[in-house]
Amino acid sequence: MPATARQILWTIGSIGFWQAAGKIVQIFGFGYASHCLGKTHWGVSGQVMTAAIFLQVLLTLGIDMVAVRRVAAKSQLLEELLPVIFTFRLVLHLGLAAVGAAAVLLAPIPQMETAAWLAGGMYFLVIGMNFQWYYQATERMAFLARVQTLTTFAVSLCFFLFFQPAQAAGSDIFVLALVHGVATVWIWEKVRLESKTSLFWTQSFRTLWSRIRELLWEGRASWLFTVGYNGLAIMGMLFLPALMGKKDGDLQSGFFRDSYQPCMALQFVLNYVGYIFYPKIVVWRNEQPSVFRSRVIGLAFGAWIVGILGILPLLWLAEPLFGLIYHENTSSASIFPIMVLAKFIGMSSGFIVWGLLAEHKDWLAVRCCLFSVLIAFLLHFVFIPEYGFVAAGWLYGGGELLLFATCLTAFLRLNLPSSAAK
Repeated sequence: MPATARQILWTIGSIGFWQAAGKIVQIFGFGYASHCLGKTHWGVSGQVMTAAIFLQVLLTLGIDMVAVRRVAAKSQLLEELLPVIFTFRLVLHLGLAAVGAAAVLLAPIPQMETAAWLAGGMYFLVIGMNFQWYYQATERMAFLARVQTLTTFAVSLCFFLFFQPAQAAGSDIFVLALVHGVATVWIWEKVRLESKTSLFWTQSFRTLWSRIRELLWEGRASWLFTVGYNGLAIMGMLFLPALMGKKDGDLQSGFFRDSYQPCMALQFVLNYVGYIFYPKIVVWRNEQPSVFRSRVIGLAFGAWIVGILGILPLLWLAEPLFGLIYHENTSSASIFPIMVLAKFIGMSSGFIVWGLLAEHKDWLAVRCCLFSVLIAFLLHFVFIPEYGFVAAGWLYGGGELLLFATCLTAFLRLNLPSSAAK
């Protein structure tokens, strides 16, 4: 086996081990937190956390993809990007977190939800200072996997030590914000020391804005794709209370979050595997065009095979597993297998999408994504009022399947030989 292949397999194995260990602990930690909060408070916390994550996704503005692609293609130095991205995001997220906190304190909402939204603002600030792109660009995702696993251990330990029945809504988000905040400060300090580069922009504001505007312009298609794709993933959580009424919607959101939380743990593991290959896809496009298409398609269908094999035991084991984790109603187990498969389909789509991005067909990927999201969006109005969280789970899986089909069709229709000759 070639040395490069062995290195990739070793990296995947290391990441898989650390992420799997962390996510198993996370599943039981969040299961205990769900038991302590109760389904209604758990649903409220889920809506707040979902809103914080989606707002953070909106504000990535496509910069991460551009940064990774530039470093992989050796068109810009990492040290040039660090202070630009860090300073811009710190100012942006600090400002919005402050405005959001003021709005929540002035808004006429129940005290329980006020505390949850304030905790959500803290969480939004922490996740907004994302450092993942740095480790993806430097191909050191295995180290980041270990750090995030230890962070997950700390979060779950806090739940087991400090949470009790009738826990307040948003208390789980406060723990997440606090623990992840400590990890974020430590990581950025480590990045500053190893890169020997100031994280803060020290030149003129006009120059900073010029650099940011250039990144935003190149990343606008990637931004639209990311917003659309993440909208597909969290649409069910947002639509349940909107279409079923506040009380029943919060309860249904709790059931949906029970199923989605373990899937998020799985998604982190799958994302890490994807992050290893995404820069390599760009390299294949530039340096090995003859094998570019076959490798991308091979990766995509490999993820499909693993996903199908992975969900087979869940058809029988999902309900007893949910009983072990959540100690309560196991209704949410009914949509768990399809949502797990959806994560693997999403990983397959990710390989195809990066094949399109490597060809600089960013807007073609956007059209595929927005078409799929629009269809899923319209179907939520049809099925959610009658079938609740079960419909949300199946619509999520169906949306991922439609996205994969459209992206694969677009990729196969590319005239790659002439494109690679440019």
